[in-house]
Formats: sequence, C-alpha cells, structure tokens
Amino acid sequence: MRYITIFCLFFSLSSFSQEKKYDLAIKNAKIFDVKTGLVSPKQVILIKNGIIDNIIKNTGKFAAKKTIDAEGKLVTPGFIDAHIHPTDVFGDYDKAPEYLVSDSLQIYRQRLTDAYLPYGITTVMMMGQPEKWLKPILDWSVNPLPNHINIYTAGAAIISKEDRPTYIGHVVVESPLAAKKKIEAYYQLGIRHIKLYWRLRDPEFKIAFKTADRLGMRVYGHIDQNVMTMGQTLDIGLKNYEHLVTIAYSVIKEKKDWETFNKEFIGHYGEVKTQSDILKMFLEMFRYIDEHKQAEINILIDKLANQNATFSTSINILAELFQAGSLADSASLLNQEARTRENFEIFMKYVKRMQEKGIKLRIGTDMANGGKSLQAEQLLLFKSGFSISSILQICTINGAQALGIDSKVGIIKKGTQADLLIWHQSPFDNANNFLSDRIIIKDGIVYERTIK
Repeated sequence: MRYITIFCLFFSLSSFSQEKKYDLAIKNAKIFDVKTGLVSPKQVILIKNGIIDNIIKNTGKFAAKKTIDAEGKLVTPGFIDAHIHPTDVFGDYDKAPEYLVSDSLQIYRQRLTDAYLPYGITTVMMMGQPEKWLKPILDWSVNPLPNHINIYTAGAAIISKEDRPTYIGHVVVESPLAAKKKIEAYYQLGIRHIKLYWRLRDPEFKIAFKTADRLGMRVYGHIDQNVMTMGQTLDIGLKNYEHLVTIAYSVIKEKKDWETFNKEFIGHYGEVKTQSDILKMFLEMFRYIDEHKQAEINILIDKLANQNATFSTSINILAELFQAGSLADSASLLNQEARTRENFEIFMKYVKRMQEKGIKLRIGTDMANGGKSLQAEQLLLFKSGFSISSILQICTINGAQALGIDSKVGIIKKGTQADLLIWHQSPFDNANNFLSDRIIIKDGIVYERTIK
C-alpha cells in the first residue's frame, strides 16, 4: 500500500511538471467573434511563441509565465489597414527618398510602425511603393518582429506606357508580354499580391490578371477615369477593388452625361486645379448619380455583390474636404464646404447600400497619419449607420480574407498570430470609444510604445 501511495504521488507530480506553460494568458476576456459579430464572455486566451495556442473557459486550469486579467473587457483582433503607401510615411511623391539606405533601415521600419501600431493596426498592406524599396520591404515582410507591424506588399502599382510622367510608386509595362513578365518576376521575388492601376489598358490588364491568377496571386484594381470600367474588369475576373468612391466612374460613362456634369461642377466649384478639387469632383459625381443614374448604379452594385466583390474604404480623405470649416473665409467657400458635406452623405448612402447587398468592405486609409485616419473612418462609418460589429469586421476579418491571410491574422482562434487589442472602454458601449486607450499585443508581446 505504501508503494502504491508513493507511485501515485510521483505520477501526479510528474503530470504537473509536464503541464504546458504558456508565455501569456489573458483571462476574463470578452472575445469578439469576427465571423458571427457576437461577443463571448469569460474566456481565457492562451498564447505560446506568439501564437494563440488555445482558448478555454475561465473555469479551466492553466499555467502561464504572465497573466493579464482583462476584467471582463472586450478583446478584438488587431486591425488591418488594407491600403497604405509607405511614401506617406517616408515623405511624399516629391520628397520621398530614392532608396532606403541600409544604415537607416531600422529607423524607417520604426517610423512605419509608429504610424500604425500605437492605434491598434497590427497588419498593413502596401498597395504600391517604389520598386527600389522592394528588397528591405520584402525582408521586413518575411522577418516579422513582435514590436513592429506585419507588412505585406503588392510591389509597385502597374500601369501601361503613356506620354506623361509616372509616380514613383508605379511601374510601366510597355506591352502585354512585358506585363506577363513583370507579374512572373514579382512572383519569383515572393510577392503574392498585385495592384493593377487605372492607367493599365485592356491588353496589358487582361494578361496581367490572367498571369497572376494562374500563379495563385491576389489581384487588386484601382479602376476609374474610364480607361476600363468595373463591369469590364468583373467580366475578366477581378473581385478586389480599391477605393469605394471610384465606382462613380463606372456609372457615368456617356459623353453627354460628362458634358452636363462638368458644367454643373464648374458652376459650383470652378476649374479643377488641385488634388482636393479632384476629390470634390468624385463626391459631386455621386450627387449627379443620385439625381440621374440611380438605376445604373444599382445594377452595378448588384453585379459587384453577385460576384463577391470587395472594396477598400478610403473615406476619411474625402471627409477632410469639408472639415476645414473655420478656414473658409468667404460665402463662396462656405457654400462649397456645405455642398461637399451633402455630397459625402449621398456617397455614404451608397456605401451603406453596397454593404447591405453583401459587398465586403475593408479598411484602407490611403493617407498619411494612417492610425488616426483609421479611427476617423470608424466614426464615419458609425455615423453613416454601420453597426459596431460590422465596423470591427471591416477592420479585421474582411481585410484578412480579401488579402488571403485570414489563417494568420484578423481573427481570434487557435493557431493564429496573437495580435490582439484589450479595450479599456468598449466601442459597443459608445462609438467614441474607438478613440479610447487599449492594450496592444503583437505576436504575444505587450506593445509598449505610446502615441506621440
């Protein structure tokens, strides 16, 4: 009997010593399920080597080197910004460096992280940057660090040869064969996402898409200016589109409509001279569509929905057009701001309709100050009738699925990266809590930098 007792004691001690010890446990968590939009209370998230190893009920037993008591607070996946440009962080199209020099790479990487991670953005997708920057960016992509954002890149945005200047984030292909070779070269570099810009004409577009699709790459299109329409590109097979506002160019197509529209726009805003004027023109197009082309836009929305299209948002850059307010020093400018605000509300009405039809939206800020811009987009979506659950989905799983990385990020489940946000104040209680503090966990490590 004495030997049996000793054996049992030895066995129990051995079993305890072999119990898995996690690096981090988050207990008493209210986990947001990005698939259902529901919240599950009293959960424990167990993390090992930067990965979510298990999720159990609070009543379960575990051992961890560090435990965070979430105290019933909301826990969501880290956010994904599905459309950024590093030129917005490292300079601009005129002042960005020609190369990312080797002795400054850590500084550049930190600057990029500081623009996004303090706001809860743990993953970004670069939708176009200079090809001369590709080597270090690809190195950052395949060598992630806990205290830095995850980086994916589409390389340079692809355009056809034209008799006008190109931007530093574009690459020119002079023929369909050149387009095919460019896609294949990107694939060999390890790039798995491709961006086709609106300045890519039909012959090059078709072969670029076909080549990328054959290789299993994800293709994204910025389609406007009537070089090609969304209807045409849907027929080719494109599903992922950049910038919600660009749908207008695939609705207003006839010459007589353009003549009428241009006359109306100039009457209210004057000649187009600046980038802001171009954005105001985009929004004015939605007023024209709402007054004259409702049937056409509804047909296109239905076609996009039926083919499971996705769109990046990029709406804060438009809202900023009418937020100058106090800068307006004349009745004319005040009237323009008021009209632009009304146009934005019309535009957001169609954005909401797209979402209701089943078109997946994904946050894509496309701005400098990307972290602050994401927060602004969250509030703009809420003011336009989007639920808190749908906004969180737009910021997480929708982007992950469109980028083909939902097995890694954008969702809280076993086997995914431990990129998490523990909210001190829940957006479900008040939408303004999208601006509130939160604990940011990147690869299972608590992020320690603060917003500057």
